[in-house]
Order: sequence, then structure tokens, then C-alpha cells
Amino acid sequence: GKRAREGMSVVQVNQKMANLQMQAPKVTTLDGKSVSTSDWIKTTITHSILEIRTEKSYNPKTTGEELKEKLHLIVGTKPAHMILELRDQDGKRVCNIDDKISLGSLPISKSTCYVHVIDTDPHKTLLEFTDVSRVKKFELTDEEYDNRKDTFRKWAQKALKGHYQTLEKEKKVKAAQEEEEEGKEAKLAEGIKKGDRCQLGSGSEFPRRGEVAFIGKVDGKPGTWIGVCLDEPFGKNNGSVNGKKYFHAMPKCGVFVKPSAVEVGDFPEEDMFEEL
Repeated sequence: GKRAREGMSVVQVNQKMANLQMQAPKVTTLDGKSVSTSDWIKTTITHSILEIRTEKSYNPKTTGEELKEKLHLIVGTKPAHMILELRDQDGKRVCNIDDKISLGSLPISKSTCYVHVIDTDPHKTLLEFTDVSRVKKFELTDEEYDNRKDTFRKWAQKALKGHYQTLEKEKKVKAAQEEEEEGKEAKLAEGIKKGDRCQLGSGSEFPRRGEVAFIGKVDGKPGTWIGVCLDEPFGKNNGSVNGKKYFHAMPKCGVFVKPSAVEVGDFPEEDMFEEL
């Protein structure tokens, strides 16, 4: 009855689906013809610049010249700047694919091949899209950025006004403290002159003695500095900072300190053998 007919229709549908699955895949050409692709060659494509690995199927009659045109749409390299290499599954070169040779005549097995595209463009055009080091970076100074409208900084200053006001206040307080400290250091430096005998670390377990050899500014360092030539090699340099010479000292006998760390007085050079 009706149930039997329904059962029969299900069987028929299943049988039709099985038949479709057994049929070879086909493509439709531009002129409307249906062509079987069962014997087409499964091709894995790689590139000398681009980090790609893609798979396509091509007609065995496709020549190297035609393949270049097809690959141009995939990898971007112009056919005139292509060398096609046939490789094995381990990536080892087998041979070059000439323009006139067809894929079907290549020494491949199981209708599978590996094609590596070598980009010979002398201008390395593709690198402009893959190598970020070749891209000119857009940079702004803080002043230029502050002059712009609708920036994140402007939004944050408005939305977090209280927070920024606190930071700005702390910044000004710190700057004032540093300025005050530098003023004190400059005042102390006025009482020190080159050639004065001095001692660093008075009251510590290992005070160091030496002679004042420099008073002034040091590149990259704020405020006034005192350069001391130590009697013994317990310093940090030879009187140089970042390659610039400020005074002469033997290696490890030079040191730069703030004026407040220098005690000027009668500190003769000690004789390390005096007690022997």
C-alpha cells in the first residue's frame, strides 16, 4: 500500500545518491560542456616568497606556460618572473617545468604533483606586501600628537580628568623636588675645586680616597657631577662616560659622584703596606 510505496521511494533515493557518488567529478566549460576531472592532476603549490601551501587540480594537458597564467591568479607573481619546479613530496627538486611541457608528461605518480613557484622579479614586488621592514613607519612626536584632535589621549584626558590632574600634580612636585636637590648639589659644588683631596663614603666600612679631577656637567646626566681619580682601583671607569673623556685616570680608578657624596679635607694617600 502507501507505506510500501514510501519505502520503495526511500530505497530509490538512496540508490540514486550512491550512483551519484560513484560518478566521476565533472566541471562545466565556458561553452557549456561537462568534462570529467577524474584523471586531472592534484597539484600542491608552494612559493619562494609567500608562505602558502594550496592544492588545485589541473588538466594533464595543461602546459607549463598555461600553468603559469593560472598560478599568477593565485600567488601574484607575473608569469614572466616565474620558474616552476617539480618537487617530490619531501620538497626535493625533481626538474624544472618548461613552458611547452604538459603536466601529464611529468615524472609523477598517482596523478599527484608538487609545484614550487620561484619568484625572479628583480624588484621583489611581493616583498612590499609581505616584508613589514620595507614599510615606511608613520611616526609622530608628542607635540604633533597633542596638536591632533579626537585622539585617544584627548579622550583620556577628558574622561580621566581627575586621574590626569593627579599625575600632572605629582609630576610637578617631583620636578620641583629634583630642582631643589640640584640647587643644593650645585651649592655644595661651589666649595669643591680641582686638585682637592677627598674621601667618598665617609663613615662606611670601606671609604675611598682620591683627588677631585672634574667638576661640571656630564652628557646624558642631569645636574652637577664631581669626577674623582681614586688612589686605588675601586671605581667604575677611567674618567670616561659613553666614550667621552672628562679626566684622566687609570682603569677602574675613575668615578663620578654627586657633590653631596664628596668630603673634602686632609685625606693623604694611604700606604697599604704601612702596617706591615
